[in-house]
Amino acid sequence: MDDDRRELERAGDAVSRYSRRAFLQAAARTAGAGAGAALLGPTLLGRAAALAAPARRPAPVGNLLLVQGVDAESLDPHVTTSGASKGMMWAMYDKLLERSPEMRIIPWLATSYRVLNETTWEFRLRDNVFFHNGEKFSAEHVRDTIARFKHPGIRNVYAGQLAPVKDVEVINPLTVRIHTDGPFALLAEVLSLYCEILPRAITSGQVDPTRQAIGTGPYRFTEWIPNQRMVMDFAERPHFSGQPKVRRLVWRPVPEAATRVVELKTGAAHLITPVDPLQVPELQATRNVELVTFRQLSSQIVVLNMLKVRAFQDVRVRQAMNYATDVDTLIRTVMRGAAYRLASAFGPGIPGYDESLQPYPYDPERARRLLAEAGYPNGFEVTLTTPEGRYLNDRLASEAIAGMWTRVGVRTRVQVMDWSPFVQGVLGKTHDAFFFQQVGVLLDATTSINFDSQRKGAAWQGYHNDEANRLIQEAPRTLDPGRRNEMYRRLNQILHRECPWVFLWNQQGIYAIQKRVKGWVAHPDGIIRLGGISLA
Repeated sequence: MDDDRRELERAGDAVSRYSRRAFLQAAARTAGAGAGAALLGPTLLGRAAALAAPARRPAPVGNLLLVQGVDAESLDPHVTTSGASKGMMWAMYDKLLERSPEMRIIPWLATSYRVLNETTWEFRLRDNVFFHNGEKFSAEHVRDTIARFKHPGIRNVYAGQLAPVKDVEVINPLTVRIHTDGPFALLAEVLSLYCEILPRAITSGQVDPTRQAIGTGPYRFTEWIPNQRMVMDFAERPHFSGQPKVRRLVWRPVPEAATRVVELKTGAAHLITPVDPLQVPELQATRNVELVTFRQLSSQIVVLNMLKVRAFQDVRVRQAMNYATDVDTLIRTVMRGAAYRLASAFGPGIPGYDESLQPYPYDPERARRLLAEAGYPNGFEVTLTTPEGRYLNDRLASEAIAGMWTRVGVRTRVQVMDWSPFVQGVLGKTHDAFFFQQVGVLLDATTSINFDSQRKGAAWQGYHNDEANRLIQEAPRTLDPGRRNEMYRRLNQILHRECPWVFLWNQQGIYAIQKRVKGWVAHPDGIIRLGGISLA
């Protein structure tokens, strides 16, 4: 720990005297402009001190039963995409950096970082960390993991987030330098959300990560029976965060909201998510149960596939789909008020949010008129695909939207799919339209995978606008936070006008937990971090 402290102090000194101070200041401000903020100098020092490995700890006790709406898509952390999956993966795997409950960037496997010049970042790594197979964590694991994260053969839909990284240099076992192909102010932000560090057993190909998870996290993999349960037991080596405090984790997918509540009330679950707002009064009246609520940053939307449905290539049709969707009624009835209406792609708290943009009003006559002007006076047929249980009332909302669209002539059939094939359809771009959630902490990641017609990312479905492409590609390299925010504001205005999505709402996140669950704090990105969770 003394070494870490000295290093952080040196890093702070270096920051203050570095000749390219403007870059560092801009990088810090850039991070701070988002929902999270990079921490440098004394603040980071305090965080690192808080994460010192405990000398002694009480033995973990009890089995924690967590019930979510969906299962993990894979056991490979580099191909999982949903928040539900990430919560499971992050109990077993660690990243270089993490997020606090306030969404600030905090040290994790890296105890500090500093910017050496516009294209070089140096990370100091935590000592005495071991993977569950006995390998000691070092700088080589960082190098090899980033190489795998970016490898096309992995089919990692988030690989583009580290596209600016051109080289990872091992300085010594506990120091690594990451070189980028230009200014990349968001590197720390990306590493706090992506790129779980893997052992050599996986990066060398000896172990298939889809069959065996081997991380440095507080829990080690025990078994996974898809669509039934994933079981993890506490890792016997103490984790630097002070976790774990419970002996075993059992994660189970339960798509039906009512069943999740029954399981919580009968003791078959200690924590459930999501919770249907209709069930809030029932849970509030239940002894030994409490609710945790928060406003999510993610945007709930319907994505219109312009590659699959020709009509969606016409902006008038896409605007018509927004006019045809009565979002206020959906929030009042389907969501029981547990949502906040969106006017465009980004809501409050996200860079580029523009409060002057107004939501599309519900106007079915105008929708019909736009469809006729676009050459579809008799409408057309479309399938709206939705998961069930992944998002709050996803199936019910999709069925209501289908009815609204059908009333203006867009004859809509609802297709309900399990989460894993649903995601495959998103990646394969085979759904006509789909009920989905995007945006969140890292706006740059979202814009590039959704709207950049050159990158053609995971959730991109055929949208093209030259100015949007330029803004998406230049913003992450723009160090001035004011200018960068203005670029995203302009992008938001373009998306509001051109409607690649039907804009719905920010969902209110609701967890229900038994009161015997102690020490747990929700994160606004909706991903479960266990932190100091324990069972009384």
